[in-house]
Amino acid sequence: MLQLCQYRGMEKTKLTPVELCIKEFGGIRPMARIINRNCGSICKWQKSGLIPTSIQRTVFEKICELNLDISPYELIMGRE
Repeated sequence: MLQLCQYRGMEKTKLTPVELCIKEFGGIRPMARIINRNCGSICKWQKSGLIPTSIQRTVFEKICELNLDISPYELIMGRE
C-alpha cells in the first residue's frame, strides 16, 4: 500500500513504446492506417505499453520510411 501511495505522488517520466509511436505517428488512427492494423489492436497494445514482437519489424520499417524520431531501442524499451 505504501508503494502505491508513493507512486501516486510521482510524475510519469517515461513513454512506453506504444505511447511514443502513437505520438510520433500523429495519433492512433494515423498509426493504424500506416502500419495496416486496426485501431482496436493499437488500443490493446496500450494496456501493456509494448508493441508485439511479430509487428515490431513492420513498425520500424514505417518509422524509417517516414523518418520518424524513434530508435530501435526506443521501439522496444520506450523513452525516458
